[in-house]
Amino acid sequence: MLCGKINYKSLEIYTLAHEFVLHVYKICSSFPADESNNLTSQLRRAATCLPLNIAEGSGAGSFRIFLNYLIFCYRSCLETEAALKLCRDLGYITEVQHKDIFEKLDMFIRKLYKYMQYLEEKAGNRKWDRSAYYRQQREEVAANVKQREQMSSLS
Repeated sequence: MLCGKINYKSLEIYTLAHEFVLHVYKICSSFPADESNNLTSQLRRAATCLPLNIAEGSGAGSFRIFLNYLIFCYRSCLETEAALKLCRDLGYITEVQHKDIFEKLDMFIRKLYKYMQYLEEKAGNRKWDRSAYYRQQREEVAANVKQREQMSSLS
């Protein structure tokens, strides 16, 4: 289903993603110099994909194409999460820093998923209104978000 262009700047998920990237860059500034072409670069690129995929997908003019970009965004979240765990385990960030940034990422992922559900409803329930890629990934993303919500309620 076609839609008008969505103003990404007015989306809460875009604002959260943008702020998250700024936080990642601030944390990366204290990483060892010998990591600049490895983990620092990978973490920055993965985090930067979050607002960029939202912005790019919002101009697609189609809910289903926008959903695909949001799936790419979600997958970049998983990459970012893995990189942050490595940073913690290598001693580049403290446990407190990791908890703080992980909570920001976790909240973003849950809001991203809710927005994806909203777009799916706007696209309608007809098979042709949803992209094949999104349909394949939807159950996996839903299970991950449900697990995050359960973990969040434990803390």
